Amino acid sequence: MWVAIAAITGWAVITLYRMYIASKAREQVHRERLAMIERGLVPPPEADPEKFERMIAHSSERGRWDRGRHSRRTGVLLVAVGIGLGFTNYFGANDPLRVGRSLGIAAFLALIGIAFLVNAMFDARSRSGSQPSPENQ
Repeated sequence: MWVAIAAITGWAVITLYRMYIASKAREQVHRERLAMIERGLVPPPEADPEKFERMIAHSSERGRWDRGRHSRRTGVLLVAVGIGLGFTNYFGANDPLRVGRSLGIAAFLALIGIAFLVNAMFDARSRSGSQPSPENQ
């Protein structure tokens, strides 16, 4: 058990450390470019300007419209996990107390999924109500 805990903790620490190092490297590149601009020098172009343009276009396309799709996807996933966990534990366990506890957890996951689906439905309604119609423009 301790080996598994140490492995998971080590993986998390290494991942967080790599993220920290990458952010420091990006910050250093940014500071270097700002220093060049302050001195009146023209910094070299980005290593891949097309990638930069795609990232900017992708981030402007996302925004508010992606929330409903994300909630719907999360809701469907949680409902499926809850139902699958409920069926697995109901048909696979012999202890009635264990079955009841497992079904409670499965029902909890399924209800959270249903809440996400309802949230996606309300987000879609608010989005359709707030968009101006093409005739009014």
